[in-house]
Amino acid sequence: MTSWQQDVLGPNFQQLTLDLPAGAPATLVRYVGDAPEGNPRPLAGADILYVHGWSDYFFQRELAEFWHQAGANFYALDLHNYGRSLRPGLVPGQVASLTEYDDDLAAALAAMGRRPVTEEVLAQPAAQEPADAQSFEMAFLEQAKQRLSAAFDALTGRERPVPHQVPRERPLVLLGHSTGGLTLSLWAARHPDAAAAVVLNSPWLEFQATEMGRAMVAPLISARSRFKPLAPLPPIDPGFYTRAVSKRYDGEWDYSSEWRPDRGFPVTPAFLNAVFQGQAQLSRGLGIKAPVLVMLSDKSYLQPRWSANALAADVVLNVDSVAKRSLDLGLDVTLHRIPGAFHDVFLSPAEIRAQAYARMGRWVEAALDAAAQRRWQEQAS
Repeated sequence: MTSWQQDVLGPNFQQLTLDLPAGAPATLVRYVGDAPEGNPRPLAGADILYVHGWSDYFFQRELAEFWHQAGANFYALDLHNYGRSLRPGLVPGQVASLTEYDDDLAAALAAMGRRPVTEEVLAQPAAQEPADAQSFEMAFLEQAKQRLSAAFDALTGRERPVPHQVPRERPLVLLGHSTGGLTLSLWAARHPDAAAAVVLNSPWLEFQATEMGRAMVAPLISARSRFKPLAPLPPIDPGFYTRAVSKRYDGEWDYSSEWRPDRGFPVTPAFLNAVFQGQAQLSRGLGIKAPVLVMLSDKSYLQPRWSANALAADVVLNVDSVAKRSLDLGLDVTLHRIPGAFHDVFLSPAEIRAQAYARMGRWVEAALDAAAQRRWQEQAS
């Protein structure tokens, strides 16, 4: 691992190269600028970790400034084979399983100063409580002993030593876009105590042709991934998304066309099979324990010809299919549909993304409000 260096986004950002076991590096970006801080700062101390989508990388300065103003520590991860992490000879975006990104996430969290997290291990069946009379009597006597001891301490004014309190770690909010949203969802399910909240920005939770279409195509893609994993599939991206977001066309954003090509990287069977496997796992239910926010446009535009309607819709995903699939993420899922939003909600026109920021901020603040959670839990019990 190298030291922090100034990032391509300028002096308000720094980047750190993360050496991974498989060889290809990842890159962590952090915000170190002095954007005006909000008052009050409802998310003070929280860590935000952003993960981009397919054919993408982190370049959204405004997103980092939003979290900084709310009091949070903002980090973004360019996964291996993407963006800042691309090296000569590497296949852009190549991955055979979304679990390969576990090393990227582990290295990023370590660089953020967080404790290591482990995957959930299926718990062994609990031993049955002894039901014989002797065991019951012993348990009763032990409980009575503890109560008598506590009463004696209260009468004599003696204070018991306070158990050592382990400092609580900063709350972690995972923020994933598109394929990054699917990747973080699967990771959060495997690491149930790692994140305090999960925010998904147009996550690729289901195939554009719906679950039935995925079930029909997946076996063919799986077969090709075994025999020709890196053979490019026929391109299907007409470039509408680039036309909507790039300042070179109808959009507002400057970014590297090398790291975010106009029509995306060539899609390989290996990559698509990895996505299909993740979506199939999600369809069986993930059971994410942390609260989840899913943010989507209110409509899709998936037509082969350009129309002005593409400037007020998601031109990548079938948002209705994703909305239905989001119910399989966990038991605490909130869905926000944002009229006129793009595939990346935070690349939408200014007035639309302002609504998205406000909704996300309110939701995350409520999700991390531990005091309020305790009050409502006590009232419900």
